[in-house]
Amino acid sequence: MAVKIEKTFRVDEPVEKVWAFLKDPKKVGLCVPGAQITEQIDERTYKGAIKVKVGPSVTDYKGEVQIVRLDEAAHEIEILGKGQDVRGKGSASMKMTGKLRAVDGGTEVINISELNVVGILAQMGGRVITEVSNIMFDQFVSNFKKQLQSPDAAGREATTAAAKPISALGVAFSALKAAVTRHSGNEETKPDPTKTPGDPGAK
Repeated sequence: MAVKIEKTFRVDEPVEKVWAFLKDPKKVGLCVPGAQITEQIDERTYKGAIKVKVGPSVTDYKGEVQIVRLDEAAHEIEILGKGQDVRGKGSASMKMTGKLRAVDGGTEVINISELNVVGILAQMGGRVITEVSNIMFDQFVSNFKKQLQSPDAAGREATTAAAKPISALGVAFSALKAAVTRHSGNEETKPDPTKTPGDPGAK
């Protein structure tokens, strides 16, 4: 099951500082909930792991993260990550493209992620996977900003958090709740086709 997520956010830091952070997978890895970089193979390849809790059991995904393209002049990076469930119940891969653009007083971060999951996580369905990705991305952005502003304190906090598995069902529940809330909001604002603007009961 493939899902594509495009997000843009802003940080109040100069582009060169953000770029130095973004192109370091060890630092970026600390920002991903439940994930950590465990070993550096070479200057562009790393081993990593992510823990996902589904119900009472914890699933470990282990794999590699590789920088496949790095454009210093354009401040653009492309990272490919692949992971396999250690119990053989599924796999996941993600291609992430990050691009920086200097704006007044800060930096705009443009992120495009293409996620593909197979196995137990894919059973949640495309809509839930998308919502889960949105929630995890929000957590990632929060951690990213903390790391830039206070790397030492944020690093200790992120290292502790990385040891804890992310709860897939908990995040999925939040995702479903968010989706239902948005759907209900759309229904409430949708005009009634049986009424005209001049009708007393029309909104």
